[in-house]
Amino acid sequence: MINSVPSSTLESFKVEARQLLTEAIANNQQQQTSGGNVVDVLTLGNQPVDAGTYTAAAAGADSAGDILTNAYKQLREMFANTLHEQGIATKVATGNGEIDLETLTPEDAQALIADDGYFGVDNTAKRIFDFATGLAGDDPSRVSAIIDGIKDGFADAEQAWGGALPDISYATRDSLQEMLKEWSGQDIDLAG
Repeated sequence: MINSVPSSTLESFKVEARQLLTEAIANNQQQQTSGGNVVDVLTLGNQPVDAGTYTAAAAGADSAGDILTNAYKQLREMFANTLHEQGIATKVATGNGEIDLETLTPEDAQALIADDGYFGVDNTAKRIFDFATGLAGDDPSRVSAIIDGIKDGFADAEQAWGGALPDISYATRDSLQEMLKEWSGQDIDLAG
């Protein structure tokens, strides 16, 4: 899936996502310093009117938390639109169901990457392990081909990501390394 998204599109998405997050944080800080309300100031004939005369909550947001929630929703929509533009599905099969990226909440995302979540370190490492050893015909003598494939995959992912991957990716690689070590009976180094 990563190979089908041009790197310029990914980079553009990352820039827009950072910009959106920066704006949300700035709006949150501004709202906190103004007592939780966005303040409009009206001047007539260059005579300032008391700033307390007219206040309104931020459009669609009643609190600082709402602003961040709205920013998350905007980021999620932007991500989904980018996937749609590239012809990439926004639904991901999870074995016993599917995840719709267009409706995913922050709580759902946290549950998915939790220790026992579908995308948790050990569960993801196990799926990679099962796939790789299955391709190798469950033959431990082919472990070097598996190692090369995994190293190449991580290198491609790092390049697509623009450098280092999130920590969870490296923790998954470490868990996978232990599974391969136990399966093959060999000392395995996926990091090198």
